[in-house]
Amino acid sequence: MTYLRYRITAYRYALKMLFKQLNQFALMLSTLFYIFLPGLIGGMFFGLGKIVQSDSEQTSNQVMLGCLMFQALILNVLKPAILDNAHRMFHHSLMKSKTSIIAADITLLFVSHALLWMSIVLALAMGLDKLVKAPHFVGFMITQVSMGIMLLYRPQAVVLTLVVTLALLPAALSNLTYLAWCNVVMLVSCFVGPIWLTYSPARLTVWSFWVLYGFHNAWSLAWRICINLLLVWGVAIIGAERPELLHWYTPLVGLFTLLIWSSLCIKTTKYINEHRLFWVSLKQLDALIKAQHVFIFVLYFLFWFTGVVLLSFDVFSLMILIVAPLLQWSAVTMPQRLAVCWASLSVLVYLIKVLI
Repeated sequence: MTYLRYRITAYRYALKMLFKQLNQFALMLSTLFYIFLPGLIGGMFFGLGKIVQSDSEQTSNQVMLGCLMFQALILNVLKPAILDNAHRMFHHSLMKSKTSIIAADITLLFVSHALLWMSIVLALAMGLDKLVKAPHFVGFMITQVSMGIMLLYRPQAVVLTLVVTLALLPAALSNLTYLAWCNVVMLVSCFVGPIWLTYSPARLTVWSFWVLYGFHNAWSLAWRICINLLLVWGVAIIGAERPELLHWYTPLVGLFTLLIWSSLCIKTTKYINEHRLFWVSLKQLDALIKAQHVFIFVLYFLFWFTGVVLLSFDVFSLMILIVAPLLQWSAVTMPQRLAVCWASLSVLVYLIKVLI
Protein backbone atom coordinates (compact mmCIF):
# COMPACT_ATOMS: atom_id res chain seq x y z
CA MET A 1 0.00 0.00 0.00
CA THR A 2 2.85 2.35 0.86
CA TYR A 3 4.53 1.53 -2.46
CA LEU A 4 1.34 2.33 -4.37
CA ARG A 5 0.94 5.62 -2.50
CA TYR A 6 4.51 6.67 -3.31
CA ARG A 7 3.95 5.67 -6.94
CA ILE A 8 0.76 7.75 -7.25
CA THR A 9 2.44 10.71 -5.53
CA ALA A 10 5.42 10.53 -7.90
CA TYR A 11 3.25 10.64 -11.01
CA ARG A 12 1.02 13.34 -9.62
CA TYR A 13 4.14 15.42 -9.15
CA ALA A 14 5.32 14.61 -12.68
CA LEU A 15 1.91 15.66 -14.07
CA LYS A 16 2.08 18.85 -12.00
CA MET A 17 5.51 19.66 -13.43
CA LEU A 18 4.24 19.03 -16.96
CA PHE A 19 1.30 21.39 -16.52
CA LYS A 20 3.64 23.99 -15.05
CA GLN A 21 5.87 23.66 -18.12
CA LEU A 22 2.84 23.87 -20.42
CA ASN A 23 1.61 27.00 -18.63
CA GLN A 24 5.02 28.62 -18.99
CA PHE A 25 5.16 27.63 -22.66
CA ALA A 26 1.65 29.00 -23.30
CA LEU A 27 2.52 32.21 -21.44
CA MET A 28 5.68 32.63 -23.54
CA LEU A 29 3.71 32.14 -26.76
CA SER A 30 0.95 34.54 -25.73
CA THR A 31 3.48 37.14 -24.55
CA LEU A 32 5.72 37.04 -27.60
CA PHE A 33 3.19 36.21 -30.30
CA TYR A 34 -0.08 37.66 -28.98
CA ILE A 35 -0.41 39.76 -32.13
CA PHE A 36 -0.20 36.76 -34.43
CA LEU A 37 -1.54 33.98 -32.15
CA PRO A 38 -5.03 33.76 -33.71
CA GLY A 39 -3.43 33.70 -37.15
CA LEU A 40 -1.02 30.94 -36.06
CA ILE A 41 -3.86 28.78 -34.77
CA GLY A 42 -5.89 29.46 -37.90
CA GLY A 43 -2.85 28.71 -40.04
CA MET A 44 -2.39 25.33 -38.34
CA PHE A 45 -6.00 24.34 -38.99
CA PHE A 46 -5.60 25.59 -42.56
CA GLY A 47 -2.56 23.34 -42.94
CA LEU A 48 -4.38 20.33 -41.50
CA GLY A 49 -7.21 21.06 -43.93
CA LYS A 50 -4.72 20.97 -46.82
CA ILE A 51 -3.64 17.51 -45.64
CA VAL A 52 -7.24 16.27 -45.75
CA GLN A 53 -8.03 17.76 -49.13
CA SER A 54 -5.70 19.34 -51.65
CA ASP A 55 -5.51 19.67 -55.40
CA SER A 56 -2.07 18.09 -55.29
CA GLU A 57 -0.79 15.13 -53.27
CA GLN A 58 2.64 16.77 -53.44
CA THR A 59 1.27 19.77 -51.52
CA SER A 60 -0.29 17.45 -48.93
CA ASN A 61 3.05 15.70 -48.46
CA GLN A 62 4.79 19.02 -47.99
CA VAL A 63 2.26 20.15 -45.38
CA MET A 64 2.48 16.81 -43.54
CA LEU A 65 6.26 17.07 -43.36
CA GLY A 66 6.02 20.68 -42.15
CA CYS A 67 3.55 19.72 -39.40
CA LEU A 68 5.69 16.78 -38.28
CA MET A 69 8.76 19.00 -38.15
CA PHE A 70 6.88 21.66 -36.17
CA GLN A 71 5.59 18.96 -33.81
CA ALA A 72 9.13 17.69 -33.23
CA LEU A 73 10.32 21.19 -32.30
CA ILE A 74 7.51 21.80 -29.80
CA LEU A 75 7.72 18.36 -28.17
CA ASN A 76 11.49 18.67 -27.84
CA VAL A 77 10.93 21.81 -25.74
CA LEU A 78 8.46 19.93 -23.52
CA LYS A 79 10.45 16.69 -23.44
CA PRO A 80 12.26 17.34 -20.09
CA ALA A 81 8.88 17.90 -18.41
CA ILE A 82 7.25 14.90 -20.11
CA LEU A 83 10.07 12.59 -18.98
CA ASP A 84 10.41 14.46 -15.65
CA ASN A 85 14.19 14.36 -16.05
CA ALA A 86 14.77 16.07 -12.69
CA HIS A 87 13.22 13.08 -10.85
CA ARG A 88 13.78 10.32 -13.40
CA MET A 89 16.01 8.22 -11.18
CA PHE A 90 13.49 8.49 -8.35
CA HIS A 91 10.79 7.00 -10.61
CA HIS A 92 13.13 4.16 -11.59
CA SER A 93 13.79 3.44 -7.93
CA LEU A 94 10.05 3.05 -7.33
CA MET A 95 9.20 0.97 -10.40
CA LYS A 96 10.45 -2.58 -10.85
CA SER A 97 9.23 -2.63 -14.44
CA LYS A 98 9.94 -0.08 -17.15
CA THR A 99 6.49 -0.68 -18.62
CA SER A 100 4.80 1.54 -16.02
CA ILE A 101 7.28 4.36 -16.60
CA ILE A 102 6.88 4.15 -20.38
CA ALA A 103 3.08 4.13 -20.01
CA ALA A 104 3.30 7.24 -17.84
CA ASP A 105 5.61 8.93 -20.36
CA ILE A 106 3.22 8.23 -23.23
CA THR A 107 0.26 9.48 -21.17
CA LEU A 108 2.04 12.77 -20.48
CA LEU A 109 3.00 12.95 -24.15
CA PHE A 110 -0.67 12.72 -25.17
CA VAL A 111 -1.60 15.40 -22.62
CA SER A 112 0.94 17.86 -24.04
CA HIS A 113 0.61 16.98 -27.76
CA ALA A 114 -1.28 20.10 -28.91
CA LEU A 115 -0.97 19.37 -32.65
CA LEU A 116 -2.37 15.87 -32.19
CA TRP A 117 -5.35 17.32 -30.32
CA MET A 118 -5.92 19.75 -33.18
CA SER A 119 -5.89 16.81 -35.61
CA ILE A 120 -8.37 14.94 -33.42
CA VAL A 121 -10.67 17.98 -33.25
CA LEU A 122 -10.60 18.25 -37.05
CA ALA A 123 -11.24 14.50 -37.45
CA LEU A 124 -14.25 14.69 -35.11
CA ALA A 125 -15.57 17.72 -36.99
CA MET A 126 -15.25 15.84 -40.29
CA GLY A 127 -17.25 12.85 -39.10
CA LEU A 128 -16.74 9.19 -39.91
CA ASP A 129 -18.10 9.35 -43.46
CA LYS A 130 -15.63 12.04 -44.60
CA LEU A 131 -12.78 10.53 -42.59
CA VAL A 132 -13.15 7.21 -44.42
CA LYS A 133 -12.61 9.11 -47.68
CA ALA A 134 -9.34 10.54 -46.34
CA PRO A 135 -7.46 7.51 -44.91
CA HIS A 136 -4.15 9.34 -45.23
CA PHE A 137 -5.26 11.76 -42.51
CA VAL A 138 -5.73 8.81 -40.14
CA GLY A 139 -2.26 7.65 -41.18
CA PHE A 140 -0.94 11.14 -40.47
CA MET A 141 -2.37 11.06 -36.92
CA ILE A 142 -0.79 7.64 -36.35
CA THR A 143 2.53 9.04 -37.59
CA GLN A 144 2.15 11.98 -35.19
CA VAL A 145 1.86 9.53 -32.31
CA SER A 146 4.71 7.25 -33.44
CA MET A 147 7.06 10.18 -34.08
CA GLY A 148 6.18 11.74 -30.72
CA ILE A 149 7.00 8.50 -28.88
CA MET A 150 10.19 8.09 -30.89
CA LEU A 151 11.25 11.63 -30.00
CA LEU A 152 11.21 10.72 -26.31
CA TYR A 153 13.55 7.73 -26.60
CA ARG A 154 15.28 7.90 -30.03
CA PRO A 155 15.52 11.59 -31.02
CA GLN A 156 18.24 10.87 -33.58
CA ALA A 157 15.80 8.56 -35.42
CA VAL A 158 13.35 11.47 -35.72
CA VAL A 159 16.02 13.77 -37.15
CA LEU A 160 17.12 11.16 -39.70
CA THR A 161 13.48 10.49 -40.63
CA LEU A 162 12.78 14.16 -41.27
CA VAL A 163 15.92 14.49 -43.40
CA VAL A 164 15.11 11.38 -45.49
CA THR A 165 11.44 12.28 -45.95
CA LEU A 166 12.48 15.77 -47.03
CA ALA A 167 14.65 14.16 -49.70
CA LEU A 168 11.67 12.00 -50.76
CA LEU A 169 9.41 14.97 -51.49
CA PRO A 170 10.45 15.33 -55.17
CA ALA A 171 9.52 11.66 -55.75
CA ALA A 172 5.82 12.66 -55.93
CA LEU A 173 4.60 9.70 -53.86
CA SER A 174 0.98 9.21 -52.88
CA ASN A 175 0.04 10.39 -49.38
CA LEU A 176 -0.26 6.89 -47.88
CA THR A 177 2.97 5.73 -49.53
CA TYR A 178 4.79 8.81 -48.24
CA LEU A 179 3.57 8.18 -44.68
CA ALA A 180 4.49 4.51 -44.97
CA TRP A 181 8.04 5.47 -45.99
CA CYS A 182 8.17 7.91 -43.09
CA ASN A 183 7.36 5.19 -40.55
CA VAL A 184 9.63 2.60 -42.16
CA VAL A 185 12.58 5.01 -42.17
CA MET A 186 11.86 5.91 -38.55
CA LEU A 187 11.84 2.24 -37.55
CA VAL A 188 15.09 1.51 -39.38
CA SER A 189 16.73 4.64 -37.92
CA CYS A 190 16.23 3.21 -34.43
CA PHE A 191 19.05 0.75 -35.15
CA VAL A 192 21.50 3.44 -36.37
CA GLY A 193 24.26 4.14 -33.87
CA PRO A 194 24.83 7.64 -32.43
CA ILE A 195 26.23 10.16 -34.90
CA TRP A 196 28.58 12.81 -33.52
CA LEU A 197 29.91 15.89 -35.29
CA THR A 198 33.30 17.18 -34.17
CA TYR A 199 35.44 20.16 -35.08
CA SER A 200 38.99 20.87 -33.89
CA PRO A 201 40.43 24.15 -35.24
CA ALA A 202 44.17 24.29 -35.79
CA ARG A 203 44.20 27.78 -34.24
CA LEU A 204 41.62 29.38 -31.97
CA THR A 205 40.40 32.74 -33.26
CA VAL A 206 37.25 34.78 -32.65
CA TRP A 207 35.71 33.17 -35.74
CA SER A 208 36.70 29.57 -34.99
CA PHE A 209 35.37 30.18 -31.47
CA TRP A 210 31.89 30.79 -32.89
CA VAL A 211 32.18 27.78 -35.19
CA LEU A 212 32.93 25.71 -32.09
CA TYR A 213 29.92 27.26 -30.42
CA GLY A 214 27.78 26.12 -33.34
CA PHE A 215 29.01 22.52 -33.02
CA HIS A 216 28.59 22.41 -29.25
CA ASN A 217 25.16 24.08 -29.36
CA ALA A 218 23.85 22.53 -32.57
CA TRP A 219 20.28 22.28 -31.26
CA SER A 220 20.19 26.02 -30.52
CA LEU A 221 20.89 26.69 -34.21
CA ALA A 222 18.94 23.73 -35.61
CA TRP A 223 15.57 24.64 -34.13
CA ARG A 224 15.94 28.25 -35.28
CA ILE A 225 16.76 27.12 -38.81
CA CYS A 226 13.82 24.70 -38.83
CA ILE A 227 11.36 27.30 -37.53
CA ASN A 228 12.55 29.76 -40.18
CA LEU A 229 12.16 27.23 -42.97
CA LEU A 230 8.72 26.20 -41.73
CA LEU A 231 7.63 29.82 -41.50
CA VAL A 232 8.72 30.67 -45.05
CA TRP A 233 7.31 27.38 -46.29
CA GLY A 234 3.93 27.91 -44.62
CA VAL A 235 3.58 31.48 -45.86
CA ALA A 236 4.57 30.37 -49.38
CA ILE A 237 1.73 27.82 -49.33
CA ILE A 238 -0.71 30.47 -48.07
CA GLY A 239 0.55 32.85 -50.76
CA ALA A 240 -0.04 30.23 -53.44
CA GLU A 241 -3.63 29.81 -52.25
CA ARG A 242 -4.38 33.46 -51.45
CA PRO A 243 -1.91 35.72 -53.31
CA GLU A 244 -3.79 38.88 -52.23
CA LEU A 245 -2.81 38.17 -48.58
CA LEU A 246 0.89 37.66 -49.23
CA HIS A 247 1.83 41.30 -48.63
CA TRP A 248 0.40 41.00 -45.09
CA TYR A 249 2.34 37.83 -44.30
CA THR A 250 5.72 38.83 -45.73
CA PRO A 251 6.53 41.33 -42.91
CA LEU A 252 5.43 38.65 -40.42
CA VAL A 253 8.19 36.37 -41.74
CA GLY A 254 10.76 39.14 -41.34
CA LEU A 255 9.58 39.93 -37.80
CA PHE A 256 9.59 36.33 -36.63
CA THR A 257 12.99 35.74 -38.22
CA LEU A 258 14.31 38.81 -36.42
CA LEU A 259 13.01 37.60 -33.05
CA ILE A 260 14.34 34.09 -33.54
CA TRP A 261 17.89 35.20 -34.32
CA SER A 262 17.98 38.17 -31.94
CA SER A 263 17.16 35.83 -29.06
CA LEU A 264 20.38 33.98 -29.92
CA CYS A 265 22.24 37.08 -28.70
CA ILE A 266 21.06 36.29 -25.17
CA LYS A 267 22.53 32.77 -25.22
CA THR A 268 25.77 33.80 -26.92
CA THR A 269 26.28 36.69 -24.48
CA LYS A 270 26.08 34.24 -21.56
CA TYR A 271 28.61 32.08 -23.39
CA ILE A 272 30.94 35.06 -23.80
CA ASN A 273 30.65 35.87 -20.08
CA GLU A 274 31.73 32.33 -19.23
CA HIS A 275 34.99 32.89 -21.16
CA ARG A 276 35.35 36.63 -20.60
CA LEU A 277 38.61 36.50 -18.62
CA PHE A 278 40.27 34.30 -21.25
CA TRP A 279 39.48 36.74 -24.07
CA VAL A 280 40.37 39.73 -21.91
CA SER A 281 43.78 38.16 -21.34
CA LEU A 282 44.20 37.94 -25.12
CA LYS A 283 42.91 41.51 -25.53
CA GLN A 284 40.33 40.27 -28.05
CA LEU A 285 37.09 40.61 -26.08
CA ASP A 286 35.85 43.52 -28.22
CA ALA A 287 36.68 41.62 -31.42
CA LEU A 288 34.79 38.58 -30.07
CA ILE A 289 31.69 40.66 -29.34
CA LYS A 290 31.80 42.25 -32.80
CA ALA A 291 32.15 38.80 -34.36
CA GLN A 292 29.13 37.67 -32.33
CA HIS A 293 26.92 40.40 -33.80
CA VAL A 294 28.25 39.86 -37.33
CA PHE A 295 27.73 36.10 -37.02
CA ILE A 296 24.09 36.48 -35.87
CA PHE A 297 23.27 39.24 -38.34
CA VAL A 298 24.61 37.17 -41.26
CA LEU A 299 22.42 34.23 -40.18
CA TYR A 300 19.43 36.57 -39.93
CA PHE A 301 20.17 38.13 -43.32
CA LEU A 302 20.38 34.73 -45.02
CA PHE A 303 16.88 33.77 -43.88
CA TRP A 304 15.53 37.28 -44.46
CA PHE A 305 16.86 37.09 -48.02
CA THR A 306 15.37 33.60 -48.45
CA GLY A 307 11.98 34.97 -47.42
CA VAL A 308 12.29 37.90 -49.81
CA VAL A 309 13.24 35.66 -52.74
CA LEU A 310 10.56 33.02 -52.15
CA LEU A 311 7.79 35.40 -51.10
CA SER A 312 8.06 39.05 -52.07
CA PHE A 313 9.99 42.21 -51.29
CA ASP A 314 8.55 45.44 -49.94
CA VAL A 315 9.73 48.50 -48.04
CA PHE A 316 8.51 47.03 -44.71
CA SER A 317 10.79 44.01 -45.08
CA LEU A 318 13.68 46.41 -45.73
CA MET A 319 12.73 48.45 -42.66
CA ILE A 320 12.82 45.32 -40.50
CA LEU A 321 16.28 44.46 -41.85
CA ILE A 322 17.57 47.96 -41.05
CA VAL A 323 16.42 47.85 -37.41
CA ALA A 324 17.77 44.31 -36.86
CA PRO A 325 21.03 45.57 -35.23
CA LEU A 326 18.94 47.60 -32.74
CA LEU A 327 17.03 44.54 -31.64
CA GLN A 328 20.29 42.60 -31.33
CA TRP A 329 21.62 45.39 -29.12
CA SER A 330 18.43 45.21 -27.04
CA ALA A 331 18.87 41.44 -26.61
CA VAL A 332 22.41 41.95 -25.31
CA THR A 333 21.85 44.98 -23.05
CA MET A 334 18.21 44.45 -21.98
CA PRO A 335 17.37 40.76 -22.50
CA GLN A 336 14.34 40.94 -20.22
CA ARG A 337 12.81 43.59 -22.50
CA LEU A 338 13.43 41.84 -25.80
CA ALA A 339 9.81 40.66 -26.08
CA VAL A 340 8.50 44.18 -25.42
CA CYS A 341 10.87 45.74 -27.98
CA TRP A 342 9.94 43.14 -30.60
CA ALA A 343 6.21 43.49 -29.95
CA SER A 344 6.47 47.28 -30.16
CA LEU A 345 8.31 47.00 -33.47
CA SER A 346 5.67 44.57 -34.79
CA VAL A 347 2.82 46.91 -33.84
CA LEU A 348 4.65 49.87 -35.39
CA VAL A 349 5.31 48.04 -38.68
CA TYR A 350 1.71 46.93 -39.12
CA LEU A 351 0.31 50.26 -37.94
CA ILE A 352 2.34 52.09 -40.61
CA LYS A 353 1.29 49.46 -43.16
CA VAL A 354 -2.39 49.97 -42.34
CA LEU A 355 -2.15 53.78 -42.38
CA ILE A 356 -0.29 53.84 -45.69
